[in-house]
Amino acid sequence: MKLSHLALAISLAPTLTLADAQQALEIPPLVVTRATPIQQTTPASVKVIDRKQIEASGASALVDVLRGQAGLQIRDTLGDGNRVGVSLRGFGENAANNTLVLVDGRRLNNPSLQGPDLNSVPLANIERIEILRGAGTVLYGDQAVGGVINIITRQPKDNEAYVESSIGSHDLEAYRGHVYQQLGAGFSAYASGEARNSDGYRDHNNASYDDAFLRLRHDHEGGHALYEYQSIDDELKFPGYLTAAQRRSDRKASYAANSNGWNDSNTQVHRLALQQALNDWLTADLDYSHRDTDGQGTYNSAWGDSPFTQGTRVETFSPRLSGHFDSSLGRSDWLFGHDHTQSDYEYRSSYGATLFRQTLRDWYGQLTQPLTDSVSLTAGYRASEAEDRNKGADTSHTDREGSSSLGLNWQVDEQLRAFVKREDVLRWANVDENGFVGPDVDFLKPQTGTSWESGLEWQDGVQRYQATLYRLDLTDELMYDPLAAGPFGFPGANINLDKTRRDGLLLEAERQLTSRLSVGGQYSFTDSEYRDGNYQGNEVPWVSRHSASAHVSYQILPGLKGYLESEYTGARYLASDDGHAMPREGGYTLFNAALSYDYQQFTSKLRVNNLTGKRYDSFATYANWVPGSKGLYPAAEEDVQLSVGYRF
Repeated sequence: MKLSHLALAISLAPTLTLADAQQALEIPPLVVTRATPIQQTTPASVKVIDRKQIEASGASALVDVLRGQAGLQIRDTLGDGNRVGVSLRGFGENAANNTLVLVDGRRLNNPSLQGPDLNSVPLANIERIEILRGAGTVLYGDQAVGGVINIITRQPKDNEAYVESSIGSHDLEAYRGHVYQQLGAGFSAYASGEARNSDGYRDHNNASYDDAFLRLRHDHEGGHALYEYQSIDDELKFPGYLTAAQRRSDRKASYAANSNGWNDSNTQVHRLALQQALNDWLTADLDYSHRDTDGQGTYNSAWGDSPFTQGTRVETFSPRLSGHFDSSLGRSDWLFGHDHTQSDYEYRSSYGATLFRQTLRDWYGQLTQPLTDSVSLTAGYRASEAEDRNKGADTSHTDREGSSSLGLNWQVDEQLRAFVKREDVLRWANVDENGFVGPDVDFLKPQTGTSWESGLEWQDGVQRYQATLYRLDLTDELMYDPLAAGPFGFPGANINLDKTRRDGLLLEAERQLTSRLSVGGQYSFTDSEYRDGNYQGNEVPWVSRHSASAHVSYQILPGLKGYLESEYTGARYLASDDGHAMPREGGYTLFNAALSYDYQQFTSKLRVNNLTGKRYDSFATYANWVPGSKGLYPAAEEDVQLSVGYRF
C-alpha cells in the first residue's frame, strides 16, 4: 500500500462515540509477574505488549516488537536480528548483563558475556510481554539493573493447530507451527517448532536456526504442574567489520582478513514448574530448570583467527510463597522466595582456557501494604551471595550483598496514578568477565548502585499517557576496557569502572482515535556518563541521548489491517570509544510497514523493515588498534518478509 493511500484512508476514517472507543481499545493492566500478578499497585514504569499488539505489528521476530519501545535500545551487531542485545537505562557494550530477560520466569540471560537468545521464543508462542523499566534487583536478582523483560507464553483454552510458511529478502525461508491438544483428566500438550534459513544481507552471513518446544501440563484443583523441553540448533556465520573505505566500495562485502568467523551451538532446556493454592490466602510455587549449551566456532580479530569451543550449563531452583491478608486498610500482598543458580562455563581457544563455576544463593521478600484507600507502600529486601570458583587456577571467592527497595503508589483518581521508588541494584561479575581480568586481579568486585524513579500515568478506556523520570548511580560498574593490561600480554581486560550515572526521561502516549484507527508514540532522553576517573564527564559509548518512535494502526477493511511505524535513533559515540577520540556517529530514522489479512482459517502478513532503504550502520566500534579508524557493521536496506498461515 502506498503511503498516500494510507493517509487518504485515515482522513476518511469514521468517527465514533466515546463509549464505542472504550469498547474498541482494551488497554492491558499494569502487571509485574513474579509468582502472582500484582495489578495497579506496582510503583514502577511498566509497559505491557499484549497479543493483539504483537499481531498488529506484522512482526515475525521478537526483536521487531521490542524495537522502538520507550527507554529500550537494541544492539544489533550483525544487522540481521541475530545475536542482538537489549538495553534499558542507557547501557552500551555491557547491556546484555544489565537487562534481565525472562520467559515465564525462567532466565534467558547467560553467565557469560553472550546476550540472551531472543530467537528462542517464537512470536506465535507469546501471550504478552511485560517490560519493567528500572531496577528489579529485589524481585529478580542478578542482572536486573536497568530493567526486566518478562515474556509470558500462551496457554490456549481450546484445541488448535497452526502452520505458517515465510519467504523474504536474502533468500529467507522459514516454517513455523504449533499444536495444542486437551488430553483429558486435566492433561494438555502444547508443541511448537520453527526452521529458518537465510543467506543474510552481507556475504558470509548465512544463518540457520531450528527450534523445537514441548509442554506437558496438568491442571488440577487449586494449581497445576508442567514439564517443558526445548531443543535449539543455531548456526551463524560472522561477516566481520568493514572500514569506511570498504563500506563505500561494497557495504555487503566480507573480507577474509576479518570475516572467517562462525559459530554453531546446540541448546537443550528442561523445566519443571508447580503451583498450588494451599488455602484461600496462600500459594506455593516451585520452578526448576536446566539449560545446557555446547558450541564451537572461530572468532576473527586484528590479531588473527581464534578457533574456540565453549560449554554453558545453568541450573536454577526457585521456590516461592505468595499470599495476602486483609486489614482495615485493605488487602496486603506479600511474597517470599529463594533463588539458587549454579552456572558452569568452559571456553577454550588458542589463547588458553576459561573454566569457571558460579553459584548464586538469594533470599528475598516483598510486601505491598495499603496506607489509605488510594496510597500503597511496597517494601522489599534481597540477601544475595555469590561464590565464584576459577577451576583452572583452583581459586575461589565468596561475596555477599544486601539490596532493599521502597516505593509509594498513589491512585489519585480512577484515571491518574503517581509513583516514586528507590531501590538498590546489584550485578555480579559473570564467569566470562572473571575469566578475563588483568594480571593483578583475581576476582572482580560486584557492581552496585542506587536507582531512583518517579512517574505519572493517566489512562481511561481510550488513551494512556505516561511520564517517567529516573536516576541510576553505579559504583564499580563492570565493563571491558580495551586499553587495560590484559591477561595474555596484550591490551584488553574486564575491569570495575569508576562511578557512573544515568539520568533519563520517558514520555509515552497511546490513543484510540476511532474504532478502526489507533496511534501511539514515545520519546526517550538518556544521559549516561562517567563520574570519576580517566573518562570523567564523558558519555558512555554507544548510548543515544535521544530516541523516539511513533506508530499508526488502521483497520482498512474487515480482516485487513495496516501498520506503519517510525523509529529514530540519535547520535552516539562509537562503541569502546570511552575517551571520545572519534566524533559521534550520526543518528538515523527508519520506517517499517506491515499489512495483515485474516480470512476464515487463513492468515497472511507482509512486513517491510527499513521501508525507504536507509543506509546506516547497525553497529560501529572504535578500532583502537589503528588509531583514528573504526569498524563498521552495515545494516540491511529494505527487508521484506511475506508469511502465509492456516489455522486448523
